[in-house]
Amino acid sequence: MKRQLLLLMTVVMAFVSSFAQAPAKQSPITWNATVKMTSAKEGVITVTATIDKGWHLYSLELPSDAGPRPTVFKFDGTQGVTFLNEITPATKPITKHDEMFDADLSFWNGTATFTRKFKLTGSKADAKIVGVVSYMACNDVNCMPPKKYNFSLTIK
Repeated sequence: MKRQLLLLMTVVMAFVSSFAQAPAKQSPITWNATVKMTSAKEGVITVTATIDKGWHLYSLELPSDAGPRPTVFKFDGTQGVTFLNEITPATKPITKHDEMFDADLSFWNGTATFTRKFKLTGSKADAKIVGVVSYMACNDVNCMPPKKYNFSLTIK
């Protein structure tokens, strides 16, 4: 009888504790992508990363042997536009020596905004900007595995 009671209590405790735990957050960084026309034939895409307090997003360029991966933008699948420049951050990243990786690394805290200008090659109806951001987030203790943010924007 005691064994059955102990087993029942264990099952009940496991069941209750599973409801008490909040679901784990997927990433300490959330992304948003928008497109805006600046003239009849030209526009700009803006991609913004919102970074949780205590975390950081690595810059577009890092030493190759440092350990963490840089943030990388790819625009494969884009149609109906020609890009006029490379992806450009709105602010310079912070550069500090990171003890965990024993290297000078550049990163953003809080928010990081990136823009890229484009020109339509045809009509707006045929234009679409498709992109993916590969990124890595770390805090002072650990790092999340590399993740990707995919977006597809139509031009209005």
